[in-house]
Amino acid sequence: MTAFHTDGRLTADAHPGTAAAERGPVAAVACDIDGTLTATSSALAVSQALGVSPAAHARLYRAYRAGELYGDGLRKALLEVWSGATRDRLEETFAAVPLREGASRFLGAVRAAGLPLVLITSSVQEYADAMGRRLGAAMAHGAGHVRYGHDGVLTGLELDAADDTAMAALKGRQLRTAAHALGLEAERVLVVGNGTNDLGLFAATPYSVLIDPTGNSPLRPRTAYAVPGLDEAADYVLALTGTALS
Repeated sequence: MTAFHTDGRLTADAHPGTAAAERGPVAAVACDIDGTLTATSSALAVSQALGVSPAAHARLYRAYRAGELYGDGLRKALLEVWSGATRDRLEETFAAVPLREGASRFLGAVRAAGLPLVLITSSVQEYADAMGRRLGAAMAHGAGHVRYGHDGVLTGLELDAADDTAMAALKGRQLRTAAHALGLEAERVLVVGNGTNDLGLFAATPYSVLIDPTGNSPLRPRTAYAVPGLDEAADYVLALTGTALS
């Protein structure tokens, strides 16, 4: 497994070549995090940790999904509801977001196949870093940063994409950057996601997997393979790589 660096890059001593690269068409795995590998979103986990009312968080989420809250407005709204958050509390929360059922088996399949894992999230880089360390990722890419004052209290948020369309494009670029760092074409990366902002990942490779628990996601025609959960995604990884879990 390649080494992890906290700014999302491979460390200088990382070796991108793997046995998997020589075994078959799929030579790496890239995953969205929230709702794909985790049972909840990082934003909701932060709100819960800070005691923000579920109703207040839900109002923000609905406004964002409806396209009514984006860019600077979204940034200001999040800063308001997360007022007083500290570096220690956020880092603790980021490191403890619960994984989705089947995540252990899926990650075990990726490891057994010898495939580097890349994390690509619409959340901030600090969350990507925390999950990258936790899951043993080769690299992790976020879409913004949190900023703190000298006292460790949250002072700012930087968001790299204003809406799902911009985020999908950013994720596509990040996937190509990660593939290049691994010495691969993006077409050899299996991607796993669950939402509209993952369309940039799905479009970059023929090995796209949609997590669709309900079976009626409108994104199904935009992906090569749709599964109800991570157990089935693990089966796909094992089948493509000819790997068996011990």
